[in-house]
Amino acid sequence: MTLSITFALLLSIAMVVVAVLTWFYHDAKHRDLDSWAQYGFSVETLRHTVLYYRSMGISMLVFYVLFTVNCLMLQSDGFQLFTYRNGEEVVAGPVGAAMFTFDLVARGGFFDVMEHFELSTSPLVMNRANFWFVLYCFVFRIYYALTLIRIVVSFVWIWVRIKKASEAYGVSTPGSGSKRRGLRVRLRSKRPGRSKNA
Repeated sequence: MTLSITFALLLSIAMVVVAVLTWFYHDAKHRDLDSWAQYGFSVETLRHTVLYYRSMGISMLVFYVLFTVNCLMLQSDGFQLFTYRNGEEVVAGPVGAAMFTFDLVARGGFFDVMEHFELSTSPLVMNRANFWFVLYCFVFRIYYALTLIRIVVSFVWIWVRIKKASEAYGVSTPGSGSKRRGLRVRLRSKRPGRSKNA
């Protein structure tokens, strides 16, 4: 077994493990976000939200780079991974491999939309004669699909929580116009050293 094959197996296992941890570990993190979001939109809430998504974003970027590098390693070992859409075999360079990886990411993120409308970001497709590479690409796509679903669900959940908390406390979120000006007036009136006429 070559180094590139071993790397592909380890990367596949890592993506499965991280996808599982993303779904179950981040469920527990929602309890912390409950306490942060109850005060409405603030810099502190935004900071915790960014930290919440940071681990998922970093893992997505790392797996993107590692998958692309692994494709180049597999090609250097003589494996034919890519073809054009007409079936002609092709050897991809770093840019071509990166675009192929991005195409998999887009297909994982948009689910059947790209398949249905036959959209693509790369002229390359996987060589279906290598069934193990087809499975490898499938694991990669499923990892991105599950992670992106998690991000969208979490973002909607957090946004709804902040909106409900803002309405409950009479605090508006940014962009609400007159309510925001009313909040600014109330805050200014509470500053020490200012008179009521300030």
